[in-house]
Amino acid sequence: MLLNMTATLFDFSFLRAFGSDHPTLMSIFALVVVLGVLIFVHELGHFILAKHFGVGVEKFSLGFGPRIFGKRYGETEYLISAIPLGGYVKMIGEDPNEPLSAEDQKRSFNNQKVIKRFLIVVAGPVFNLLFAVLVFLGMFMIGYPTDDTTIGWVDRNSPAWEAGLRPGDQVLAVDGEPVRLWDDLSRRIRENKAESLSLEVSRENGKSRFEVRPGITDGKNLFGEDEKHPYIGIQHNTLGPVVGLLSPLSAAGRAGFKTGDLVLTVNGQEVESIPLLEQTIMHHLGESIRFEVEREGEKIPLTAALTEPEVQRIREDGPYQVLNGLGLAYAELFVRQVTTGSPAEKAGIQVDDLIVEIDGKPIFTFPELQEKVGGKPGVPLKLKLVRAGKGLTLTVTPDATTEKDFLGNKISVGKIGIYSANYPKPGPTILVRYNPFTAFYKALAMTGEFIVLILISLVKLIQQVIPAETMGGPIMIAQLAGQQIQYGVLELFKFMALISINLGILNLLPIPILDGGHILFFGIEGIIGRPVSLKKREIAQQVGLFLLVSLILFVTYNDIMRLFG
Repeated sequence: MLLNMTATLFDFSFLRAFGSDHPTLMSIFALVVVLGVLIFVHELGHFILAKHFGVGVEKFSLGFGPRIFGKRYGETEYLISAIPLGGYVKMIGEDPNEPLSAEDQKRSFNNQKVIKRFLIVVAGPVFNLLFAVLVFLGMFMIGYPTDDTTIGWVDRNSPAWEAGLRPGDQVLAVDGEPVRLWDDLSRRIRENKAESLSLEVSRENGKSRFEVRPGITDGKNLFGEDEKHPYIGIQHNTLGPVVGLLSPLSAAGRAGFKTGDLVLTVNGQEVESIPLLEQTIMHHLGESIRFEVEREGEKIPLTAALTEPEVQRIREDGPYQVLNGLGLAYAELFVRQVTTGSPAEKAGIQVDDLIVEIDGKPIFTFPELQEKVGGKPGVPLKLKLVRAGKGLTLTVTPDATTEKDFLGNKISVGKIGIYSANYPKPGPTILVRYNPFTAFYKALAMTGEFIVLILISLVKLIQQVIPAETMGGPIMIAQLAGQQIQYGVLELFKFMALISINLGILNLLPIPILDGGHILFFGIEGIIGRPVSLKKREIAQQVGLFLLVSLILFVTYNDIMRLFG
């Protein structure tokens, strides 16, 4: 019996980007769909090759254990069984002790040549890989939304900022090579070996070329290993137009702005990001500027009347200082909440304080603040703040908090106990579509990339670079599948393709009871010229079953600990 149980066992280290959520009815439904389709595809591979070589098939079951529903067509009974964590195809002659007629002897699995048995067994994993190729092929042909090369944010004082790149610029080419997707742009920056990059960009006043000298920053790769990589300081995501008030005496203060206001329109024009807000205000300088803001669910009209000196100062400073000229700043560095008893409260930090520097170095985004505070547990930090238009400096010592990183490793992280009005916004996307030939090539390439990634993940698991806690079972599949189905059918099918690759690769591992275990025995038979003895195969199957059940219990424990721990 070709039994497949690995639909319950996955190394999820390569899927961390998908995130997770608690199982819901939608998650359970998605789990049934994902496992049902993938198990059917896997067993269909065994079934088709068996029929092709004339091997009799007695049962084709989705799930294993007690029979729930079945229907016989010809010699084969098609079943849905009670435990939906696997499936099997039962062929004539798999049991050596089963009495067979002379006709059935010819059609039995064990009487086939080694190469035929090998192809029947390997067809299951191969069908899983082909399923992934077909899904990716359809995705590339139908079209899928992906990030374009519009820069949503540029870190202040970064190489990109110093070179002149600004939010809203769209990168057209890198070193003369056209790029249209953010992934391509990121790859070119990541793989850069030269001292500088030549970026051709499009902005409102036409095309421009900028020479950027990447810096080198410390980071971690997908497997949590330390690595250094080029950095220029650009992001595709941008900041939503949530603002904070610097001074009640400023133009924004006189207009009635408050920290946390979400700007909806400027003189009737909708604004969806901080960069667009800055640009729109610049277009209306010198006139009365009408804002519509959302505050605690209520839409409020505000009008800012700037004095001539204020207008002149903003024009001199440029469009990227326009908010400061009005008396506003990005709200994410304003303190929205201070935890009782926290280091921040003890140091004197208050709600609506604006954090502008740490240890003498300016910061511009909340992730920067988190990174600097998180990396200094127990180390006193000097924070420069702006409170009601006045500057002050406070010293705060982050608490050392033990957390788990995205790989499950315990790490010590600094916390000071504040919350921000952080409001990231996704950047623009484009619909990417390819002709059938290009789509097929890209589908093969993407499948190959994930095969390599899964194999590397397995090696990293063995080396204990990736903790075993990253492995997951049915509950994690339900969490991830439930999340993907909320984003649409396309995302669910993409997720299914990734799981199908995982299932195909793991089934080829040389563990008795899995397809890879059968293939191992066929290889030994091909070398020694006779089948491995029945007793040895039975012992190996029992060991394999023990290992598999142990793994199932382990990943189920992982799932439960992630869910309730």
